Amino acid sequence: MKRIVLLGSTGSIGTQTLAVIEHLNAHGYPCQVVGLTAKSNVSLLAKQARRFSPQFLVLQDHKEIPALQRSFPHVCFLTGDEGLCKLSQLDEADIIVNALVGAVGLRPSLAAIEAGKRLALANKESLVIGGELIIAALAAYDAQLIPIDSEHHGLFQLFSKNNREETTKLILTASGGPFRDRPPTDLKHVTLADALAHPNWTMGPRITIDSATMVNKGFEIIEAHHLFGLPYEQIEAVIHPQSIVHSLVQYRDESLTAQLAVPDMRIPIQYALTHPQRLHSDCPQVDLLDIGRLEFFPIDNELFPAFTTVVSAGKIGKTAPAVINAADEVLVDRFLKHDIPFTGIADGLAKIIREHRVVEKPAVDDLLAADAWARETAVKLTL
Repeated sequence: MKRIVLLGSTGSIGTQTLAVIEHLNAHGYPCQVVGLTAKSNVSLLAKQARRFSPQFLVLQDHKEIPALQRSFPHVCFLTGDEGLCKLSQLDEADIIVNALVGAVGLRPSLAAIEAGKRLALANKESLVIGGELIIAALAAYDAQLIPIDSEHHGLFQLFSKNNREETTKLILTASGGPFRDRPPTDLKHVTLADALAHPNWTMGPRITIDSATMVNKGFEIIEAHHLFGLPYEQIEAVIHPQSIVHSLVQYRDESLTAQLAVPDMRIPIQYALTHPQRLHSDCPQVDLLDIGRLEFFPIDNELFPAFTTVVSAGKIGKTAPAVINAADEVLVDRFLKHDIPFTGIADGLAKIIREHRVVEKPAVDDLLAADAWARETAVKLTL
């Protein structure tokens, strides 16, 4: 029996995780949902609680609790960041799935690691913002981190620290989003509908926009740097329109290994829950004859300037990644609200990172303060 806490159960990764749990239970791999959390979608959380009967529920706002308590009198209710961290350290849980969105996910990730849990991590901010803290905690505690992300999931399977010296390069792939074939001059006229029309994946609005700007791929390079311990010079990304090859590892004998799968997040989610076992999945199989061809292209820095800005922030390290992540979240939200043009996201990121004064050897509070400064600055920025 795998006992699972799911942080962020009402989002895209959260709902897919629950679908995977139902699939595993139906195929003889028992999973128990111990705790669920939601920020604002209380109605969906209530439906999930009726379906999975968790012992614990966490809500961001304590005002929402009384109504739910009447429906779930035997459930323990917690609130806010403190509730998320408590849930991450429950004795009753084996696996903590962190599917939270934003910097709020950092403290629960650290809490899970400090409690020696398996952390199935979909919250990219934990590594983008606090990668050094996360890796240090993993070294200090008897915990395990398995990434829930198609590219890092592939690298997790391909890359071994035992043959690190034989590895010369880690390669992440990117779909290129909806604008991979457009000239850079066209981006000034991009509409919201254009940017949300991802050709391969169905995702939430922020990550879809981040794919269109390639910001998300920059974040993934930062994550890979922390997860696998290789310098930035040995990590690169290429555009692969078919989204079938998710990552590759190159070795010093110039051979390559690759991980292939259909673009379906249920595959990395299931492996994070069942590792090291591989179990039957109800996802479609890769049919190479049907696909016909696998293409790869370099990333055009003129078309995707935000990608270069994000990777540069990763190389700076310290508080710079926290700033670039928070600024992106605000700028994407402004674009979604028609407040700035699509090109304003990349322009804003470049301006804010130039203004930021980096804090040396930041603690969690320093990272969150940098996050807050970036948000305030991004809200006021004229673009």
